[in-house]
Amino acid sequence: MAISAEPRQTAPLHVSTLRNGLKVLVQEEHTAPLASVWCWYKVGSKDERPGLTGVSHWVEHMNFKGTTNIPRDRIKGIIEQFGGAWNGYTWIDQTTYLETATRDALDRMLFIESERMAHCLYHPDDCESERTVIIAELQGGENDPDQLLDQEVTATAFKAHPYGHPTIGWLSDLQTMTREDLYAYYRRHYVPNNATLVIVGDVDTGDVMRRVEHHFGPIPAGELLPRQRT
Repeated sequence: MAISAEPRQTAPLHVSTLRNGLKVLVQEEHTAPLASVWCWYKVGSKDERPGLTGVSHWVEHMNFKGTTNIPRDRIKGIIEQFGGAWNGYTWIDQTTYLETATRDALDRMLFIESERMAHCLYHPDDCESERTVIIAELQGGENDPDQLLDQEVTATAFKAHPYGHPTIGWLSDLQTMTREDLYAYYRRHYVPNNATLVIVGDVDTGDVMRRVEHHFGPIPAGELLPRQRT
């Protein structure tokens, strides 16, 4: 006689908002001793104005360059010592950072994201070195016929909409953007009331929320500007 296993019960999704406006989602998933932290910001290339195209993507690059409390040469190793991986990406509607590692790295992952939200440095030398990197990335994409065609078709289709410019930006803007432009954009958009923090894995929701409050609770809410109509 066949014996069917009892279906595994999934813990309910926990959703809450800190006093500073940070939205927090926690999903317990105990199938493996891992934890994953994602921090989503409601900012992307659609939020850019003419003259600053590509700033969202450039800011994302700068937010891997160390913080007030994490030297740039050590930030990568914080996750890797736990066998984990981390990354980030920018798109038209969002910028996202993520880490996945063993569950005992949870506090460090939250610390990194709280530092990224409030204490990135934007050293002028780093800004200039990333200008070279991003321009090279743009020019490399222009050598890809598929990517070049997609860029031109999108720019034609969205002539009067910020979706029309590529996420990486236009070359003329990348050549003239300043450190002050980058830092001002970072400080305007990287605030708790413009972010959603998602934690999934072999964690306890109550413990997660205590850690989130500790790391993110002291960060003040920002004054968000009206968004462009889409």
